[in-house]
Amino acid sequence: MATLCLFFSAPSQAQSITPAFKPVKIRGRIPDVTLTNVYNYETTKTNLSDFKAKLIILDFWTTSCTSCLANFPKTEELQKKYGGEVQFIKVTNQPKSEILPFLEELHETQPSAIPVVTDDSALHQLFPHIHLPHYVWLDQTGKVVATTTAEQVTAENVDYFLSNDNIGNMRVKVDMNNSKSLTSLLKKQ
Repeated sequence: MATLCLFFSAPSQAQSITPAFKPVKIRGRIPDVTLTNVYNYETTKTNLSDFKAKLIILDFWTTSCTSCLANFPKTEELQKKYGGEVQFIKVTNQPKSEILPFLEELHETQPSAIPVVTDDSALHQLFPHIHLPHYVWLDQTGKVVATTTAEQVTAENVDYFLSNDNIGNMRVKVDMNNSKSLTSLLKKQ
C-alpha cells in the first residue's frame, strides 16, 4: 500500500514545480538570464546581456528537426556577414552529450561561428513554442521584437532591423496553442 501511495503521489509533486521564468511576449523585456552549457564561445557560462550585438537572434532547434538543420548554413552565412552587429545563438534543450558530438561531425569541414546553448530550460521557459525551427529576435536592450520561422531570417529583414530598429512588416510566427484541443480550435473557424 505504501508503495502505491508513493507511485501515485510522485506525478503530482512533479507537476507542482513552478517554472523559474514566465514567458515573455513581443515588446516585453527578458530578464538577464545566465546561460550555462555554452559552447563555441569564449566561456561556458555567460549572461545573455554579455552579447553586445544590436540584434540577437535565438535559434531554437533539435537534432531531429531537419528544417532546423537545413537552416544552419543560412544562419552561419548571416553571422559571418554581420559580424558584431548580429549575434545568432543556437539553443537546444537536448543534453551536451548528444549535441557536441553531433555538431562536431556536422561542422567537421567548416567550423561554426555561432555559440550553442545545450541542456537549456531557462530560454525555453521564456519563449515557449511548439513548432521548430523557432527564432526569437531581441534588440540590444533585451526587448523581444519578433518571433519568426526560418523564412523571415533573411539578410533583407536583418538589414531592415539594423537600419530602423524595428521589424517593419515582417510576418510574426504564432504557434498553435497546445492547451486547447485541435477540435475546439477548428470549431471556432
